[in-house]
Amino acid sequence: MPLIRKDRAGNDSFGHSWSEDGAVVEMPHEEAEELLSIPDGGFTLVLPDADAAPKSDNAAADSPESNPEFSEIDPAVPAAEPEAKPAAKKTAARKTAERKPQE
Repeated sequence: MPLIRKDRAGNDSFGHSWSEDGAVVEMPHEEAEELLSIPDGGFTLVLPDADAAPKSDNAAADSPESNPEFSEIDPAVPAAEPEAKPAAKKTAARKTAERKPQE
């Protein structure tokens, strides 16, 4: 059964409910087709992640030693690149000032 995401929380005429903006609901194929055919309806099809591996019941398979996707960070090793600096406060203040109506 397809998964359908709705931009805005709410219900559809089939009785499906999205509790929050961007929530996903599973429904029969025919109902999904009808909702997706609505122009600007805010419905999108959610495709399964092709990279998602099935969950393993074997805890050892998920350990860092057996899985190359896991890595450990050694705090003693210096970072290769300096950390990014936060955005300048002047820019934020300037943008706020531009939005205020002039008197």
